[in-house]
Amino acid sequence: MSEGNIYKRMSDACRIIGSQEWVLNMENRQYKSIPIDDMRAGVRKACVEAGLVHVGPYDIDCQREVVDGRTFRFYGSCKFRYINVDDPSQMIEYDSMGEAMDNGDKGTAKFITNLIKNHYKAAFDIGELGKDDIDSYSNEELYEEAAKIEAKTNYAKEKAFEDKGNFKKATDCKKAINEWISEDPLVNAGHEVIAEYVNRFGIIDNWKAGTCIQCYKELKDAGVKGLKEVA
Repeated sequence: MSEGNIYKRMSDACRIIGSQEWVLNMENRQYKSIPIDDMRAGVRKACVEAGLVHVGPYDIDCQREVVDGRTFRFYGSCKFRYINVDDPSQMIEYDSMGEAMDNGDKGTAKFITNLIKNHYKAAFDIGELGKDDIDSYSNEELYEEAAKIEAKTNYAKEKAFEDKGNFKKATDCKKAINEWISEDPLVNAGHEVIAEYVNRFGIIDNWKAGTCIQCYKELKDAGVKGLKEVA
């Protein structure tokens, strides 16, 4: 355990953290941003070695507001305290602020994570290489990443679907749907099933194989008249 006053021990804790494996090997991580569990474990271990009692976060003040009618923004502050184990009258107290956005059920957890990370990085001079941690993304960035992943997944599913010999069936389904619509365009093109699919997937000629088959099935389930049978 380190010796000295509270400032000497805080300095020792910074040095200990800088020598820990999770800091030295950040470039080899899957994410460039440090996971909160690694950061908390490393800081607390350093505090023990440096002779500090770590208290916090406490006195947490969290506010929540609605953004764009759906996204919740969480923001607020808290305190952290470090006490010299050999002289409890010596202590350092920090105020920390944080912010997070989430329209699900993880807003509070993200807010607490941001509070802790902001404090640790400032108090112990911890740097991060980039912005690849899921907690560091804005909702807009998360939506973009999710869309990219979904597109790749859908492409893979569509390719596998076509490789299984279903492409001909999809072509027949699309032809049957188009012929059915052409029989009475004013009525059939406005059918709720067709309207929903056009709204979701665009014009029929651009539909993928699985979309054509599913739409055909839903039209049959809806009992529409005049829709050609597809084997």
